[in-house]
Amino acid sequence: MGFAFGDDKGNKFIGLSRFAGAGYGVDASRDDYTNLIFQSVGAIIVSSLFGLGTLERSRFFSVSVCLAVISGFLYPTALHWIQPTGWLSKFGFIDFAGSSYIHFFGGVTALVVSIFLKERRDQAGNVHPGIFPHHSPINIGYGSIILSVATLIFINGANQEGKTDKYEQGLIAVNTLIAATFSALTSFVAQYLKTHKTSLIAIARGSVAGIVAISAIANDVRIWESALTGTLAGLVYIVLILVIKRSHVDDPAYTLATHLGPGLLGTLLVGVLTLSNGFVTGHGFKQFGLQLVGVLALLGWGLLIALFVIPLKGTGVFKINPFQESKGIDTSYAEGEAIQFIDEQPEPTLLSSTPKKGIFQ
Repeated sequence: MGFAFGDDKGNKFIGLSRFAGAGYGVDASRDDYTNLIFQSVGAIIVSSLFGLGTLERSRFFSVSVCLAVISGFLYPTALHWIQPTGWLSKFGFIDFAGSSYIHFFGGVTALVVSIFLKERRDQAGNVHPGIFPHHSPINIGYGSIILSVATLIFINGANQEGKTDKYEQGLIAVNTLIAATFSALTSFVAQYLKTHKTSLIAIARGSVAGIVAISAIANDVRIWESALTGTLAGLVYIVLILVIKRSHVDDPAYTLATHLGPGLLGTLLVGVLTLSNGFVTGHGFKQFGLQLVGVLALLGWGLLIALFVIPLKGTGVFKINPFQESKGIDTSYAEGEAIQFIDEQPEPTLLSSTPKKGIFQ
């Protein structure tokens, strides 16, 4: 159903064809099966961003309801707006590979649910005034590598088969990597200057922020412009981290700093840096204004998820109870442990009580 709503066939607001796979086909001009898989990646990313905003505070049922609404209606409709028959596309709005309708839109939904669920509780049952310290930077690094590679493939997949020459395909890949590199470097240096400590998290999430920002313009900028985009994305990431901590919006995975902010940046840079429409390259401010209108439209559409979050939270079925939250959602609600620790004993005592075994046992 979601693929049908997001399809290019329909009116200016929503797609209205190929429900439940009806009319799927493959010919010289289209491949509906491949396109379904490709567009599903965008839906998965948006749904994941919303889910990240609910971490450690929500019930499975309520999250599932909201994800069904997002992936089945809200996101596909926003996607259709960007398609050639969509009203934003006809209006003149441009986004090459998802800075706006994937990352910014998904970040808006994460912001909404983070605000309504409020801060998490610590193990003592007290509301934590800010974001909890990260306990597994190496896993954050691994996850960022996976996301970066997947997004790199997705951005290159935004080229329809046979419609882009090999030069542009290579340019897209180079611009994406350059933006990721400069964003990671900028966020790392800025974090070091502030704390005088090195940070793997700043490098990992900074690189993702750069990829998010370049997604909208990767096919229409030169290398120095992609480097500038990455630098700005790294600064946006660091600034939003500070804003989030001071605003008490509990964003467990820094979704707002990594996706919403850089997504907004990349969308607006279409009217600033691109060779075809940027005012820096002599094309005036018209495109920047069009991009701003598109951002406001996607912002308003993303805020609609509040129509589902508010009643679910108001009826008490969205957020887990304080006891479950302080004890840990994995143990108290999911009946399992994400990480199992051995009993905390002094190391010499632990070693002396360990049974001796033979070399082959």
